[in-house]
Amino acid sequence: MKISIDDIKNAKDQSLKIRFDNTVKDLSTEGSVVAELVLKAYGKYINVQGTIVANVKLVCDRCLKDFVKKMKVDVDETYLLGHLIANEDAHSGQELELKDGDFVTELTGTDEVDIDDLIYQSVTLNIPNPCVCDINCNGDAEMEKYMKKEISDPRLEVFKNLKINKLEEGK
Repeated sequence: MKISIDDIKNAKDQSLKIRFDNTVKDLSTEGSVVAELVLKAYGKYINVQGTIVANVKLVCDRCLKDFVKKMKVDVDETYLLGHLIANEDAHSGQELELKDGDFVTELTGTDEVDIDDLIYQSVTLNIPNPCVCDINCNGDAEMEKYMKKEISDPRLEVFKNLKINKLEEGK
């Protein structure tokens, strides 16, 4: 789903409410993704705020079993119509300090906001790491053979037999 910037600017109060209820390409979900979003135009900026709810299909990092996690993601994304840095400043070779308002997505050369991409990125970036099916998951016994066993370095064996004499204070 793509929303035209002109549609946002021509809406009442330059604000457009949308409800997304569909699947998103490359995002493995159970059922559809539901998003309630408000797109608002502020001069050369477009701000998108709202909530995304999705039942995402994941694989547990410990036991490798498939599971579904219900995710609720709050979105607050700002798009810039044009360039953040003027072209002559971009090639000056000087460092540029980013400030709070500089964390935006440039919509250079496009006249629409891609809602599918916004939802995909928002959900993907909020997948927990490590991804576990249950907080008490200790993995599968079958996985035990693939786990790295602690192997001691034979060169360090000499330190196991090393005895250290402690000097008593005052003697």
